[in-house]
Amino acid sequence: MSAPPSDGAEASWLRRRREDAAAALPALGVLLLASPVVDAFAGLGVLGPVPFGFLYLFLAWAGLILLTARVSLRLSAED
Repeated sequence: MSAPPSDGAEASWLRRRREDAAAALPALGVLLLASPVVDAFAGLGVLGPVPFGFLYLFLAWAGLILLTARVSLRLSAED
């Protein structure tokens, strides 16, 4: 990863990094919600009345939503 430029192109550099993050989010979602990953957490047991598999799915889903909202807000604020 390269360092941000020191001249006036820093805003453009930051925008490209945020666009890269937005493009990577679907791939991250596929990796987090892939069956082998979910199955690895499903076999860990139960936390109270909630199986770890369901807890993992909910937290991964909620995390993806929050990340997407954050990247989207920052990209739209620059427009």
